[in-house]
Amino acid sequence: MDKDEIIRLLRSTTNVYADESNHMDDGSTFMVLGAIWMDSETTTNFTARVKEIKVRHEIPLFREIKWTKVSQAKLDYYKELIDLFASYVGVNYRAVIADKTKLDHERFGHTRDDFYYIMQYYLIRNIAEKCLGKIKIYLDYKDTWSGPRCHKLADYLNHTAKIKTQGISAQPIRSYESAALQLADLISGALMYANKERSAEDSVAKLNLVEYIESKLQINLKESTQPSDEKFNIFFWEARD
Repeated sequence: MDKDEIIRLLRSTTNVYADESNHMDDGSTFMVLGAIWMDSETTTNFTARVKEIKVRHEIPLFREIKWTKVSQAKLDYYKELIDLFASYVGVNYRAVIADKTKLDHERFGHTRDDFYYIMQYYLIRNIAEKCLGKIKIYLDYKDTWSGPRCHKLADYLNHTAKIKTQGISAQPIRSYESAALQLADLISGALMYANKERSAEDSVAKLNLVEYIESKLQINLKESTQPSDEKFNIFFWEARD
């Protein structure tokens, strides 16, 4: 990639597809905010590549990519999606993970909502440090509060001195509208699964996919990466007195 191309990418709009699911029902003590991010011009081509993989594996185009749907029968399909992510220059993943058992909102003087915005700040800050242009955040639509929460999030991030961009916006979208958002769900689910306690009920297929991700990307899903790591970046958040 030459200098002009690097400058173009830095100044272009960055799309961030954020999966804010806490995966509360999987036995994990952790919560994860994860996001796939890429240059806006990459989104269309990347989505087309995902569709090609679905066709190759005889997956209906309307069927969403979800961590909860990972099975042995379709394991090769999910592995090829990971292959696409790993090989696609400019498509990156960032996650913030926190131990829910150590959260004490009252002690630190904030509410659960406050904590949500703090975690989103840590998620976006690292991405913003690598971008010069605008940032558009697309959050998975949860309920009627999703719209107001997006407006508040954008306002919070735009008024945080440590985040310097040409502007941050946020809006809710339905997960079926975005292959990137679905892929964020898949990878965040794997990150969550890697960090939960093992049990006899664990899915062999899901454990296999966790191992595949670690091998393919040469990472450990139980450890923070270097802040400068761009392709796959994990930050284990810990409360500080």
